[in-house]
Amino acid sequence: MGKIIFWVVVIVVVLMGLRLANLAGAKRRARDAGGAGDTRKADDTMVRCSNCGVYLPRANALPAAGGYLCGDPGCVSRR
Repeated sequence: MGKIIFWVVVIVVVLMGLRLANLAGAKRRARDAGGAGDTRKADDTMVRCSNCGVYLPRANALPAAGGYLCGDPGCVSRR
């Protein structure tokens, strides 16, 4: 019974060590990347299409008299 408990403790210690090493590596990779994971711009706000109601980034929207259009052929033809 003592050998089983010993091996269970060894396995738990090894798994915890691997988990800590993985966590440290992930933190290091995030620090080295410099926050490159978030590619959205701060001024990239979402607007609503005035015809169909879908939300899309303002950079992709088409300005119209009543607001913005999404660019769908059905919405653009109603212009």
